[in-house]
This record gives sequence, structure tokens and C-alpha cells, in this order.
Amino acid sequence: MIGRHSQICAVILLSTACLAGTKPAPRKKIPTSPAAAPLTGSLRVGSVNLRSCRDAQAYCGTLDRALDPSGTVPGTIRVGFEFYPHTDNSQPPLEAIVAEEGGPGYGSTGSRASYLELFAPLRNRRDILLVDNRGTGKSQALDCPLVQHEPNPRFAGIRACGAQLADTAYLYGSGLAADDLAAVLDALNIPVINLYGDSYGTFFSQTFAGRHPERLRSVILDSAYPPVDQSAWYPEIATTARFAFDVACQRSTTCNSLPGSSMARITRLAESLRAHPFTGYARDGEGVLRKTRADTAALDYLMVSNATVSVVYRELDPAARAYLEHGDAAPLLRLLAENHSADESGGSSDASAYSQALFVSVSCSDYPQIYDMTLPVAQRKLQRNQVIAEEQQKHPNLYSPFTIEEFDQIPLDTSVLDLCLVWPPPVVAAYPPGHPVPPHAQFTKAPVLVLSGDLDSLTPARQGKHAARLFENGRQIIVENSFHVTAAGDEDNCASVIAQRFVRDLDPGDTSCVNQIAEVHLVPRFVSTADEVDPATASGGNQGTDADLRAAAAAAYTVGDVLARWWVNYSGSGAGFRGGHFHYRSPSNLTYFHMDKLKWVEDLGVSGQMTWDYNYPGSVNAHIKLAGTAVNAGELDITWDSRVPLAQAVITGNIGGRRIAATMYAP
Repeated sequence: MIGRHSQICAVILLSTACLAGTKPAPRKKIPTSPAAAPLTGSLRVGSVNLRSCRDAQAYCGTLDRALDPSGTVPGTIRVGFEFYPHTDNSQPPLEAIVAEEGGPGYGSTGSRASYLELFAPLRNRRDILLVDNRGTGKSQALDCPLVQHEPNPRFAGIRACGAQLADTAYLYGSGLAADDLAAVLDALNIPVINLYGDSYGTFFSQTFAGRHPERLRSVILDSAYPPVDQSAWYPEIATTARFAFDVACQRSTTCNSLPGSSMARITRLAESLRAHPFTGYARDGEGVLRKTRADTAALDYLMVSNATVSVVYRELDPAARAYLEHGDAAPLLRLLAENHSADESGGSSDASAYSQALFVSVSCSDYPQIYDMTLPVAQRKLQRNQVIAEEQQKHPNLYSPFTIEEFDQIPLDTSVLDLCLVWPPPVVAAYPPGHPVPPHAQFTKAPVLVLSGDLDSLTPARQGKHAARLFENGRQIIVENSFHVTAAGDEDNCASVIAQRFVRDLDPGDTSCVNQIAEVHLVPRFVSTADEVDPATASGGNQGTDADLRAAAAAAYTVGDVLARWWVNYSGSGAGFRGGHFHYRSPSNLTYFHMDKLKWVEDLGVSGQMTWDYNYPGSVNAHIKLAGTAVNAGELDITWDSRVPLAQAVITGNIGGRRIAATMYAP
């Protein structure tokens, strides 16, 4: 499943995809360079005359397809695609690359920049083809107005959309879309391809590999979940979340020496919120003050939705400690507010950018359900109540530390259990729900590479392992300290290089980089004043006092907090944790921050500039001025490499006229 959350910077949408099999996942936020001028003229490929695209440096085409190939429902659908010719005409071309976007609901052409960047080293001899699945992007995107404008799908919108689509409600599934791709390949006279899919794109790619196995030279499944034999309960979600929070703590020097485990502390937080839920106010990623409910459903949603990715791993454990040990709810409320705003920000009124109707249609057509989709809705509801009651008896800890009932209370596109409860039964027998791949399908014998992030609870590595086993020549590689989607938008020069090598050589080659990606730097603890912060470690030539070194460390955590907010802020402006404001712009991979009286602790304000290079080694350079009751006036330079494991920040400058020279674990 994937998510609608489109995180943007200077505005490019990247791909990601599913929750254990159903939800549009949060998209990585990727800076990009300005687009080049479009091509001119036309190009004939196979039997199709292509025209230059208006919005891309490619040639665009369409192919009319029967909406229902079985003939039960009349009508056609126009499938749109973009063709990027190889760049070196002095050599014979090699097999083309096809990239498939996640969702379901996003068109592949909307993520063209990330795919072109990923496969740039191979474009000299390989064409790239991006086909928007039926009902997405340029392929007559489905638009059900009510569900499209809801921040999360709700029963009213789902019911209205099912009624609007009527007999066509099950005619947008992965199986028919895979057959559309095969037809486009035939029209373009492309016999064999290299297929890359991320998130839901992996589900689609496996469906294609089961329906058209002979068309594949290689397959890369980035953040995969299987299209067959997947439990409708998605038990891997909670298991992976528990592992991920514990291992993130164990790998961070600010957390690994604490007694007990991270999940034990988060479990105590869940127990506290179950007994005493509360409401408070916090500023979200855009700096907007939001009334926020802190209860088990909100906490569960925060942990599994992946809407704020690394920020959750960075801050939930210390936020739990702040609340449980000191009654400070501010860090927790901010996380919950950011998660909701990040999730809701992904909804688009433009169905061609993201079709929530298509998301629901494909989810209900293809994914396993805990009830029989062929039953009338009334009977389906009775069956749903019965199986949930049975599951609560058999496996009450399925979503521990949350109950099944609590998990079922989070938004439908994440909890997934009730998403299709009111979707109409199918009327076309040719496409049985939950079976995009024919029974006993023979999957491709081509080499298949499965890439999984070990901190990805949306499409857990356990699901990727299951996907790899479907293929005679399948292999899984787990990327440490990585989340949802590892190769597209890769800033660590690891999974992307492995993917390029696999397409080129049909072998991933040296994969040692998957164990050399920087860990999540957890906040050591949330405090109110600078004198509660552990001091930075003095270096040679330091003249600063203990109080100066605490202030220097607090200043470093302030700029680190701003950098973390980049992942949950889409407007370019935001608010400091305890006051002040920041602005940023990302004209390319380099992001420029301006900070104005930012406060991470109450008695220290930070103003100045910071630059951050998105790509490895992720250099951060901050030049700031300090003011407040915690210190005399000061001016510091703070630098570190955000992509380097166990990175240390170097702090130089002066406070109160005393020279500061210090280091600390990077914030």
C-alpha cells in the first residue's frame, strides 16, 4: 500500500508506496534541479507516432485499451506514457528500463525526475519508459470528488465513489494494468524490459512478472510486499515497528546506554495514554498551532503511518521519557501534530497528481481482506465483526503495544482493515477480488532483486523476503538504517548504485555499503533550559566554561532540530520548538536555512544561517549567533556530515569573549 503524502522541496514528487499492502505511503522529500527545456518534433517507435511532451524532455503517446477485456462492461480507456530515448546512437541499444510508481494512485510520469536520476548512468544505451497505470496520471485519472477531497478516505466518500464507478469499480486493478503495459510494449516493439517498481510499484511489478514472465530481463522490487499469500491482517507491521524503534535506539550513542529498551518506554507511554488520554496544542511542521489529541490511536498512527519517517525514530523515545518522567507533553504533541499535518498534506484536489479513487479501487480489487468482497455490504459487516472478535481471542497482541480495536481506529488507508467494507461487490466474474495474479502462475525466471529498508514498517523486510521467495532467481538485500523506498531518491549512494549495477550486470556486486549508512541520531532528551543539556566535549584551545559548553551543545541541538523539521515542512517556513522562526529554500540538492531567534530550550535563542547538502556525505555548515539568559552573547560555527555513521559535530567560535573549541555526537 502506499501513501498520498507528497513531501516536496522546490517541488518534486518522489515515489513510495504501500503499507503492508494497501495504503499510499509518504513520499520521500527530494530536492531537484530546474527542469530542462522540452524536446521538439515527433518520433515513431514501433507502430506508434509519439509527440514531444509538453511537461517533460520525452516523447509522449497514448494507447486505447478495452476497459473490460472480457467484454462484460463496454468502453475503452486511454493509457498515457512517456518515452525517453537512449542518448548514444553510436552503439546498439540495450533492453529498455520501465519504472513503476507506488500508490496505488500516483502516475509513474509524476515521478519522472527521480527515475531519470536513478537510471541516469544507464541511459546512454537504454530507453526509459514510464507508463501511467489506468486511472492515474495521464491515463484518465479516476476522480470521485468526495473521496478525492477528503484528507483520508472515509466511508461516505468510499461509498459514493463505489456508486459512481458502478460496474467499473473493479476494472482498475493491477492485473488489467499489467496487461496494459504489455500492450504498450507490443505497440512500441519492445520485447523485453528491465522493470523497477517501488512500494505499490513492487506489487504491480510482481503482478506483471506473474502474467508476462517472458517479457522480463530483470526486476528490481524496492520496498516490496507480495501479491499472493499475504495475510489480510499484515502482522509484520507491528513486529517491524517494535524492532525498528529498538534498533534505532541501540545504534545511536545518545540512547543505547539507557536502561531497558525503547519499545518498553513507548509501551509505557501507550499504557499511560490508554488510561489518561489528553488534548493539547502544538505547532505542526508548518508552524501552525493545532489542537491535538494524544491517545493510543494517535500514537499508533504516528508509529505505523510513516508520514514523518526518520523524525519519529529520532524523537518518539525521548518524547515518551519527557512525558512519563517530567510531565512535559510538548515534544509528544509536536510529533502528533506534525504527523497529522504531513499525512493530510498529501491529499491533492488534482486526481491526475494522486487519485484517491484509484487507490481505493485497486486496494479493494487486489489486496486480501478480512471479509469476503463478493458478499453484499450488510453481510460483509457481519463477517467483519465475527472475524475481528475471533482474532482478538486468538491473537490479542497482534499489533502490540496496541489492541486490534485501537489499530482499527486509525485512518482507513493505514489501518486498512475496514477500508473496503462499503465498497460494492464485483459484477464482472473475470476479475475475482484479491487475485491480480492467476492461480498457479509461473513467475519470471529472470533475476529479481528485492531491496528492503530495515526500519521500514510500511513494507517490512519480512514481506520483502516473502516476495523474493516467489522467484526462482530472487534475492533480497536489506539496507540498514533505511526506511521506505531505498534506491529512488537515494542520498547515500548505496541502494541506487546497487540497482544500477543490477540492471547493467544482472548482479548487485559489492553490497557492503548497506551496512555503512548513518544511523538515526536520537535526541538524547528534551529539556527546558541550557544547563540541563550535557556539555559538548572540549577540544584543544578551548577557553569556554562548563556553562558555555552546555550552551554550545544546546545551540547544536537547536540547528539539528531545524534540519529534522525539513522532512515535515513543505512550505519553506516553520517555527522553533519553543519559539522563533526559520525559513529555507532548496534550489537544488543544497538547502539554505535562515534562523531567527529559534529556541530549542527556553533560555537560549539562535539566529543565523545554515546550509545542508542533501547528498552524501550530507555536509551541514551553520554560522549562528546566541542570545538569551543562558549565555552572554556568542557566535559559533557548527559543522558535521549528516550521512556519515557516528558523525561528530565540530563547534568553534566564542561565547562571552571566550574561545570555544568542542565536539559532540552530531545532533
